[in-house]
Amino acid sequence: MVRLKKLYEDEEVEVYKAPTEEELEKLVIDAIKEAGRPLSWKELRQIFSGIAGEDRLRRVLVKLIERDELIELPDGTFALPGMEEHYIPQRSAKRVRPLVPSKFRRRWGSFASKLRKSGMPLGEALKQLGIEPKLYRKRVEEELQSEALEDIESYEGSEETESV
Repeated sequence: MVRLKKLYEDEEVEVYKAPTEEELEKLVIDAIKEAGRPLSWKELRQIFSGIAGEDRLRRVLVKLIERDELIELPDGTFALPGMEEHYIPQRSAKRVRPLVPSKFRRRWGSFASKLRKSGMPLGEALKQLGIEPKLYRKRVEEELQSEALEDIESYEGSEETESV
């Protein structure tokens, strides 16, 4: 599944080049695309064992989530944007501890537990809760963009005060 550049090979051993952060990000996205469904932390860890340590994999997932290239679903799986609408979350009594709690809360709010237990595709479950999935997604995207602008403005403001 994961393709790396081979550096050396003989009868007993093969040596591959470890991926850079950017390559690992692409490999994670490709792994989810190839699976055609959201992948759990356990599945990703298994795919990338021997390639990237848990801390490095976690950092890459956080970056991808923060850039909205991945979505953390209510059951803790990781999906590409758009996969969530037809995905049926795994039923779990176990509390999901998100990698990026602020984005997770903004996207799923207090509905995460209900969505996880619904047994329905997330798009359908949101509709039954009285939330139109496309409008919900649009509202989340607008909030994220607004927050990003606020972060930029506060950062620019802090630079001005530092240079005085």
